[in-house]
Amino acid sequence: MRNINYWRLRIRRVLTQIIGNDSRGFLPLAKLLGAIALVALPLIICISLVFRHQQPADNSPIQIALAAPLTGQEMEAGQEMVQSVQMYLDMVNQEGGINGHPLKLLSFDDAADKKVAKARAPEIVASPAVVLLGHRSSSPSATAGKIYGAAHLPAITGTSNDDEVTLENPYYFRATYTRSLLYRIFTIYFQQVLKFPNVSIIQYDAYGEKLAQDFTKAFTSNGGIVKHLWGIDPQKTTQSIQQIVEELVADPDAGVVYLAMRGEEQAEKLLVNIKRRGLRLPILLSQPLSREEFARRFENYAEEKKNPGFFTNGIYATSPLLFDSAGADAQDFGNKYQALYGKLPSYVGTKFYEAATLAVEAIRNAKIQNIVASRTVDRDRVYVQLKKINNRKVAVRGVTGLLYFEPQTRSNINQPVRMAQFYKRILVSAPRQFESVSNLERENLQRELQAGNIIQIDNDYFWRQSVVYTGLDINKLSRIDQKTSSFTAEFYLWFRYAGDIDISSIDFPDGKNTLPNQPIFNPADFIESSTIDGLKYRLYQLRGEFKSSFDLHDYPFDRQKLTIRFQNTNIPSDRLIYAIDTFGLRLPITNTVKENNRYSLQTWTFKGIQYAKETFRTTSTEGNPRLFNTDNRVDYPGLSTTIIMQRRPLVFLIKNSLPLILLTLVPMMTLYFPTNLVKERPPVAVSALISGTVLLVGVYNQLPDVGYTVAIEYIFYVFFGLSLFSILVGILSDRLILQGYKILALRIDLIAKIIYVITMLITVTIYWVAFSERFV
Repeated sequence: MRNINYWRLRIRRVLTQIIGNDSRGFLPLAKLLGAIALVALPLIICISLVFRHQQPADNSPIQIALAAPLTGQEMEAGQEMVQSVQMYLDMVNQEGGINGHPLKLLSFDDAADKKVAKARAPEIVASPAVVLLGHRSSSPSATAGKIYGAAHLPAITGTSNDDEVTLENPYYFRATYTRSLLYRIFTIYFQQVLKFPNVSIIQYDAYGEKLAQDFTKAFTSNGGIVKHLWGIDPQKTTQSIQQIVEELVADPDAGVVYLAMRGEEQAEKLLVNIKRRGLRLPILLSQPLSREEFARRFENYAEEKKNPGFFTNGIYATSPLLFDSAGADAQDFGNKYQALYGKLPSYVGTKFYEAATLAVEAIRNAKIQNIVASRTVDRDRVYVQLKKINNRKVAVRGVTGLLYFEPQTRSNINQPVRMAQFYKRILVSAPRQFESVSNLERENLQRELQAGNIIQIDNDYFWRQSVVYTGLDINKLSRIDQKTSSFTAEFYLWFRYAGDIDISSIDFPDGKNTLPNQPIFNPADFIESSTIDGLKYRLYQLRGEFKSSFDLHDYPFDRQKLTIRFQNTNIPSDRLIYAIDTFGLRLPITNTVKENNRYSLQTWTFKGIQYAKETFRTTSTEGNPRLFNTDNRVDYPGLSTTIIMQRRPLVFLIKNSLPLILLTLVPMMTLYFPTNLVKERPPVAVSALISGTVLLVGVYNQLPDVGYTVAIEYIFYVFFGLSLFSILVGILSDRLILQGYKILALRIDLIAKIIYVITMLITVTIYWVAFSERFV
């Protein structure tokens, strides 16, 4: 009771200072406010206790370890690992972490060396981490993995592809494919597609020796011949490289040259010697070298400055991810990473981002206690949850597709192996790929094998997949209509491809021709058809009206994604894929001023453009009895172009909201009416309220029928609230004056003026903080 009486006296003193000493007005008001305080204080205390009870008593961070090469030759890849994992953890933390616990990353340097990794392993085991992400390479993973397994610390690698890493350690998981699968793809690609029965291998250090052994086993088991096996002497690097190049010059039938190494310095010297001798050999890089960062090592050579890509053009590489044929999730990830770190990630950053995704999913489902005494139990719970992610039905959505661990190998064998070639130091999808046959029961296997459309290696079957380099280049946006959620665009569409394939059986599911009763796309209506650099080229010019999913939550400060997409309605994506023509579209776009002038409308500004591979899925049995009891799924390929447009809110506010801004001043001005006009205040505010309602109806007429509140509506709600507030203050002042409390009425008017102005300022501030960048 003492505390309650104390607060009553404090409130009374404050009100006295505000209202004055007019006891006739003060006493009834003070009693009312005192009663409100008596009721409100216990209620506030109870609510605070409830919220405090709902919050976790302990919000200590859940820690995740990362073992990466933070020093040494592979430190760039290590930095990418740290950045990509931290990027994902930051995103989870922004959403509240896991049950109120933030995620914290503990980084350990393994220098890409198995001895260093072995020394670091006990430190990692002794750390509070409940799961480990790493290592970058197979040798450190296999060596340190024994220590992790003995301590029951689950580990996930994004890039170590040696089969033994997971086969010999039940606590190790892999977010990518195995090396045996990778080399099977290599074998059929060079023997069946490029028609090279021979291979020559150049290896360096113990890691390269293991790569050479595994590659030799895969290549020879399918009838291939290893013509040469050279090793670079680490003590005489320059001399041994020169000797190898001389022997390559002497043998015109050396076949494909495979660089079985991860040392970028040695590979750089080797390629410089090969290219300067004028040798035109098919060269294949090991996966650690299959990164654009490696190609950039050559940019300071004189030959490269004159002809970018001189040393690397045409060289084959492999990757789990190629952005020119990647889906929308991968494109979004790449854009966010580039915005944070100034460059696109390689497959290394991508796969460890996905490894972090899998780890967080397991931690979330493990319901760990996260205390020192529960560390062993927590790790075992995370391990159990990782084991449960073992098929497509429980798979985790990643940036490259569905992520899950095949039970026997604990690897993501669903991960595609993409063949690429360097062009101007950029990796692009090779014209031919191989894709696993996912629906054997659908296919006439013998017929497809005889036709050469399907290739068999051991018990695995692969489709020959054609890559169509595609550009969808928008020339002009002539209309954006949020009322119908549509826009009108003119654009070029082109295809570059090898072989005889039906690339033009396409449909625009969200579009229609602006001419009545005419399709948007007619395969025979091309404006150019030719063959350039061994690839067929076909160009179309199209115009249409397209539906899009407009997000109007931020209207009129909104950004809209205007998407034009097409799909092939005839050939499944395991046989054909549309890849983004990076060079034809001159990506990435750097001249935003030029593009802004090209795309902008009177009330819209260009903010960016995205290209992505699309996949359209059907699970229909098509009435075929063979498919009734199967998990039938067919994907059809497509491609999309998305232009991001920002509404110019200042133009909109001046044209559409200036009346509301002026109208907001009307109820406020009633607070300044003299006492002899106090009866006129409510009618004026009511008139403003009605006028505001009419303006809101006008806004509604510009919008489609949406089931949520848009940003501008909240402004109207504030206006309506202030209008009602002015009406109530006017009524209260009128009654007080009639009862002889004129001084009290004037005090209330003063307080009302302050509240009105503060409310307006707070509203403007909130909107400015939320949307100020949209005015740029």
